[in-house]
Parts: sequence; C-alpha cells; structure tokens
Amino acid sequence: MAGGFHLAVAVSAQVVAVSVTNDGGTATAPKVEHLDQDAEHGRGLGMVSAIAHRVVVHESDGGHTVTAELFTEVRAGVLPC
Repeated sequence: MAGGFHLAVAVSAQVVAVSVTNDGGTATAPKVEHLDQDAEHGRGLGMVSAIAHRVVVHESDGGHTVTAELFTEVRAGVLPC
C-alpha cells in the first residue's frame, strides 16, 4: 500500500504557498533530479522548481514537506506569477 500525503494551500496578497507533506516511506529528502527524457518518475520537483519563486524542503513527522511559493506582486528583481 502506498503512503498518504497532506496538501495545504495558503493565500495572501503577496504569495500563494502550496505545501505537500508525505507520510514517510523514504529516508531521503526530495530533490530536483536531472533525468533523461525516458524517465518514468522523479520529474515532479523539477517542474515545481521551474515555476515557483522559492521551493523549501524540510523534514516533518516521519516524512518530508515541500513548500512552493509563488509571489503575487512584483518584488525587487522578481517577476510575479
């Protein structure tokens, strides 16, 4: 049986933050991988990193949480989403 996950979305005038927490199942933290075009898994975080302004990965209770932030306003040197 596959592990579960929890999704949280926070919205403010400045940022939209989407967090996904897994229930464990792996001891290694998620990371962006550079795979060939035939790879069948391991591309998700790379796609998220390509569109998000900031991605943070941290350990949580028995798993990991990945939070992607997309800014809604222009900040110094950063374009809005």
